[in-house]
Amino acid sequence: MAEIKNGDKVKWVHHMMAVPHPEGKTDRKGEILPVFRNTERTGIVISSGGQRRTFQVRPDDRKTVPKGMDSYYDLQVEHTLLTII
Repeated sequence: MAEIKNGDKVKWVHHMMAVPHPEGKTDRKGEILPVFRNTERTGIVISSGGQRRTFQVRPDDRKTVPKGMDSYYDLQVEHTLLTII
């Protein structure tokens, strides 16, 4: 397995992520219902952490974030789940 560094583009499977219903089913107010699915995501490694070998990853779908809150949307992902793209 290749060594993961800061700035690397990676992908991983996010287990049980809430996504919109694939058939577009709605509640009685007309809002689309969420379902939980394993979803493959991509992002960029921001930093690595400690003995547990976790990485702080910024997902690609978080392009616009509030000013001064960049790291709020970052995720902690274990190194065993990450693969370099």
